[in-house]
Amino acid sequence: MSIPPLISCQRFLDRRRVLYKATNFKVFIVRTLDIELRGKHYRLLLDGHHNLAAAKLAGTEPTWRGPPLKFQRIQRRLPPAEFARQMINNLTDSDWYYVDTGEVVDELLAVEKTP
Repeated sequence: MSIPPLISCQRFLDRRRVLYKATNFKVFIVRTLDIELRGKHYRLLLDGHHNLAAAKLAGTEPTWRGPPLKFQRIQRRLPPAEFARQMINNLTDSDWYYVDTGEVVDELLAVEKTP
């Protein structure tokens, strides 16, 4: 089974923070969630945007982890369709985009409305 494409809705990176982490850290933890949204599988970048950029700058692989416990509790409390709707609509500073290319995920552009 292949790994779904990594997507994010946060583009902002503090270059000083990335440089600091790249030169001072040895472990770069990045938290993700594999999820199906509108019929396609994605890996959401939940936390660790600066760590991912720092790992790339340092020429090393980040330590990939799943969602934190608090996030998992929220996910368990919501029906799958409602949770997916929350993920689609919960944007940080950008539309969802593919981390590798920077291209917007066209399939996730429209707001997901409650039926």
